[in-house]
Amino acid sequence: MTQSGPPVPPPSGTLLEQLQALEAGMYHTPERSQDQIAALLRRAEAQGDRAACAQAHLLLAGCALYTGDLPEVLVQIGHCLPLARELGDRQTEARALNGLGLGHDRLGQYDRALEAFLHSLRITQDTGDRMGSFRALNNLASLYSDTGNITQALSFHQQALQIAEALQSPVMLASSMTHLITIQDQMHASAEVLTLAAAHLNVIRESGPPRWTSTVQECVSRALLRQDRPEEALRVALDDLNANRARQDLEAVCRQGVTAARALLRLNRLDEAEPLLRESLRISREARTRPQEALALQALADLLEQQGRHEQALRTAREHFDLERQMHAREVDARSQLLTAEIRLELLNREAEIERLRNVELAQANRALQETQQVLLHRATHDPLTGVANRAHFHQVTHDTLGSLEAGQQAALIFIDLDRFKQVNDTLGHPAGDNLLQQVARRLGEAVRSTDLVGRMGGDEFTVLLSRVAAREDVTLVAQKLADALARPFTLGGQRVNITASVGCAVAPADGTDAGALQQHADLAMYRVKRSGGNQVLHFEAQMGEPGERQQLERDLRGACERGEMRLHYQGRHDLCGLRLAGFEALVRWEHPTRGLVPPGQFIPLAEDSRAILNIGEWVLRGACAQAVRWGFERRGLFMSVNVSPLQFELPDFVQTVRSALEQTGLSARHLILEVTESLVMHDLERAQTHVRDLKALGVQIAIDDFGTGYSSLSMLQALPFDQLKIDRSFTNALTGPRGPRVTALMTAMIQLAQTLDMTVTVEGIETEEQRRILAGLGCDHAQGFLLSRPLPPTQAAELIPDATPAPS
Repeated sequence: MTQSGPPVPPPSGTLLEQLQALEAGMYHTPERSQDQIAALLRRAEAQGDRAACAQAHLLLAGCALYTGDLPEVLVQIGHCLPLARELGDRQTEARALNGLGLGHDRLGQYDRALEAFLHSLRITQDTGDRMGSFRALNNLASLYSDTGNITQALSFHQQALQIAEALQSPVMLASSMTHLITIQDQMHASAEVLTLAAAHLNVIRESGPPRWTSTVQECVSRALLRQDRPEEALRVALDDLNANRARQDLEAVCRQGVTAARALLRLNRLDEAEPLLRESLRISREARTRPQEALALQALADLLEQQGRHEQALRTAREHFDLERQMHAREVDARSQLLTAEIRLELLNREAEIERLRNVELAQANRALQETQQVLLHRATHDPLTGVANRAHFHQVTHDTLGSLEAGQQAALIFIDLDRFKQVNDTLGHPAGDNLLQQVARRLGEAVRSTDLVGRMGGDEFTVLLSRVAAREDVTLVAQKLADALARPFTLGGQRVNITASVGCAVAPADGTDAGALQQHADLAMYRVKRSGGNQVLHFEAQMGEPGERQQLERDLRGACERGEMRLHYQGRHDLCGLRLAGFEALVRWEHPTRGLVPPGQFIPLAEDSRAILNIGEWVLRGACAQAVRWGFERRGLFMSVNVSPLQFELPDFVQTVRSALEQTGLSARHLILEVTESLVMHDLERAQTHVRDLKALGVQIAIDDFGTGYSSLSMLQALPFDQLKIDRSFTNALTGPRGPRVTALMTAMIQLAQTLDMTVTVEGIETEEQRRILAGLGCDHAQGFLLSRPLPPTQAAELIPDATPAPS
């Protein structure tokens, strides 16, 4: 590179000290300093001084940044980062990540820039490097400004400014003011830009690198143009353009060249504007700075139109439009990732606070660990919604209680089912229903002794175990007391709600000597009350006979997994154009020993109501993962989809269940797709965000199933980074009907939206060749349906796999 100005005298000291002495030159005279830094790098490499090598690469990246050579920034950071990590030099690593983010930001690669800045911020917060935190926060403000989120940009700027003011650093204050001026420029606040520049430009010029001054001058020139002061705007732009040329700062030449040309266009000095725009366009393309290329193309199209060269103007405008469209597609994805920045920053802050407390409060940490263990034990044995005993814990305590009964002693089990609970859910909503269940559990607990146990079986079914009773009449009194407690009005969302309960009782040992029989008989008595209209208490009697159809089916279902009655069938998911197999969706089937194959529509609702779906869902997950391994999905590039029940997804340890299934079966996480529904996600968006984030950290893909049937589809896609979208079969069925044109337009919009968000689109329910042809034309990625393949048992499904031999289930 040609040098300008007098040569810089070589510094003295060790290689590292000499490099540190050249850092100011990196900011102020990068075009002259980089040769000296490169020479020191060669010496460091010859001497095997890795610390000096890392520092040299970092400074060379800075020189490249301040001369506009953005590809070289990424090259030098690529050398620096591994060295810093090998040396354990976290400060250099944080600075390198910051430089990496700046390079990606200038190139319009906002998602990569965000990742680098957040990583840098995490390191600086961990190490207490406030100056490093300032750099990361300042650049996050710039990133959000570039992507149009001004509110977030101002928030990060304020955090950075607080650090600068606390440290009283002129350089940091100059940097903060430069960023604030660029944010105001983004807002087109021309008067504010000019006021801030007048107040701070001298400090920025004295304390910061020339690039900062150039950035401010560019904002000033644009502000003057917006105020219709083209002569002043041109003077500012040309003065700074000449300074940039002298410094050989190509990126600044490109940016200010466009600004100066805009002023010349306003003054109708077209012949002077054209060479500036041609130069800016050439530089932006060589440096691959797509945002600058777009600005140059737009201005050049305006110039050509003013010159009457309409054909060239149209061609240039089309180039600009195509580039803007490409940039917009990338920015849509970047903005969706930027939406998670606040959450991730909050996690960083929490981690830093936890680490601080760990260092200064060891005694409290031990106590916190014990409390955490107690919480985990409570979660394992209690219902997460109501806090009473869960099904498994209640059954175990009942078993132990009955086993400890001595001659002449009795215990009792009371089964309670709320009447018209579904009406509360349907009229007031599920949150109100959840609140009602919590209040019911609280009243039941207050009405029994501390030695008794309240449990929730699932849905609106509760049980109470009376550990010792003197007589059958005492059980009746307690059961009526519980029914009376529930008959008092409840307040839900400001409304008074009255409910009643169907209550069944069974006393041991007369009505059963084991936990299963006692609960079954109390359940049978409760159902007898339910069938007679509810709101009564009834004891089990031998003449009540066997359980009813629904009860018996539910009881059979509870042990179906353990008895090996569940089966997995697999429906193929195919590439819609080439019809190549992309993977399978695992579908559960129940082969009852006497009833035969029970339809999913019959037993799945029962499983949901009884919470048996939790055991079944985990069995399906492990079985599907194991089958994918047996079929060699990893080497074949296939994927296994598994549906997730709302009850599964609500469990705090759901992510751990998935992790365990992957570890135990050996399936790579990226070959597993978990399918969730819109209603499942929107029931608890905060928990959904946590689970989706943790699952994606494992490498698992997330698909949103039955898309288009919910009420918050777009807001959900914005809040959660799904990988795949499955369009509900109801749209496919309507494609060839009278509503075909409207449905086609709607599906086109959904497919384009999903693909813009980098989501793979699968359409369900394809049953005809005409449907397949239409959907292939719409650009859909994958499809499922009877036209392509039906759900098949493992032996037959294996025949769909290319070059596969049938594998056992």
